[in-house]
Amino acid sequence: MPRLRFQAMSEIAPFRIFLASPGDVPDERATVGACVSEFNNRAREAPGASFEVVGWDRVRGTARRPQEAINELIGESHFMIVLFKSSWGSEPGSRWGYTSGTEEELFTGFLDLAEPAQPMRDVWIAFLDGPTPDQRILSLKQQIVNHHAALFESISGVRDLKTKLTARLTSWASSATTKTPRFVDLLPSSGRDVLRAAHSRLRGEQLIALGQAEAGGSLLTEASAIGGPLEQLALARFLRRQGDLAGAYDQTQLAISTHAEGDTLHTFQAADAFSAQARVLDAQGRHHDAIGRLQHALGLLVSTDHSTTTVRSRILDDLGLAHRKIGDSGSARTYFQQSLQLRREAGLLSEVPQSSINLARLEVAENRLAAAREHADRALADLETTPPSSIHANAGVLVAQVSLRQGKASEGLTPAERALSINRQIGNRQGEAICLLVLGQCYREVGRIEDAKTQFQACLTLNISIQDKNGAAKAQ
Repeated sequence: MPRLRFQAMSEIAPFRIFLASPGDVPDERATVGACVSEFNNRAREAPGASFEVVGWDRVRGTARRPQEAINELIGESHFMIVLFKSSWGSEPGSRWGYTSGTEEELFTGFLDLAEPAQPMRDVWIAFLDGPTPDQRILSLKQQIVNHHAALFESISGVRDLKTKLTARLTSWASSATTKTPRFVDLLPSSGRDVLRAAHSRLRGEQLIALGQAEAGGSLLTEASAIGGPLEQLALARFLRRQGDLAGAYDQTQLAISTHAEGDTLHTFQAADAFSAQARVLDAQGRHHDAIGRLQHALGLLVSTDHSTTTVRSRILDDLGLAHRKIGDSGSARTYFQQSLQLRREAGLLSEVPQSSINLARLEVAENRLAAAREHADRALADLETTPPSSIHANAGVLVAQVSLRQGKASEGLTPAERALSINRQIGNRQGEAICLLVLGQCYREVGRIEDAKTQFQACLTLNISIQDKNGAAKAQ
């Protein structure tokens, strides 16, 4: 077998390094750029990973707070270099408690480092010798020493910077294709524990995915209390799935208020907060109100980056679902098809199954069962190689529902049972109630009456506990 050469990776694209620093280190920034260029030149002679350096100068003019656009660029980067000398940097206008743009960039990198889905692999901090460094620089360095929190170097000049950075690039090149999420325990200058909030959120979501909904929910509650919109929306999603719609609404309102008070309204994060509130309104039966929130959320999306496109496609899904519930199938189909096209064009292949599920539900509503089954089977096939999630549960229960309509209830038993198991695992009580109802219907149709009664009774009890009167009436 021929040996796999690393060059194939560099032919695709260089790994991106975000360079963060205050404005007092222009010579050192130039040294970083030159050092990376020299490293890349050597890599061409001996196949290996290559790098490109990006920074605030890569960001185009924007009506948003400039730091928001910079943070999005960090979100697309694989590594980060942070340079501190004497200056701490200028105030970034952030509501999160950061006192300089460089500090916000550093902590954004740390947050991305802990996120499994983000490309950030490592953060390297260089403390450069300089006259009278800002006290906040000294405090940050001491924190890192006390907590053994991150890689850093004390740099005594340009030559020393070049030597130590070359060693760091060599190390990065050897492990650039893999990521191990890492939590960094540091406080920003404001004292607000943003990293612990993020860590609690991630651990909570992981526990919920592993079936420990109660423990995961406790961590999400803790994260929301000390964190920001990301943590508040994570708790809102959990509460909505648990059937606590009032609590979920309150959490989404907290997230919206945070964005409204700051300069972050025209971001995908703010749009995500409005769309999360729309899902709560939809669950409460306030479909027209939900549509209004979703239309407002779409108007906040002014960028075309990957994250914005992901949120836009999900909002289009939600608009389609809401229009279907008010009987406007034509608009629903238009939104679902727009979302599907957007996902395909943007390469969001992991989300294409959700579009298939939505279109299948629309076909069921219009009694086009063969087309519905085709969409549902396609969704399940596309999901075969991915870990269990709410999308798997949605696809499974949909196949069961279509099977019932087609008079093939026996074919719906296995996907309904699997969907029930997944919803219990992730703590989705509303999804669990729907699965219990559908599974009971399947058992009834195949003649397993006692099993059907057991499922209907469990569905009734669960719907009463989450105060879903409509679901309870169906089970009764």
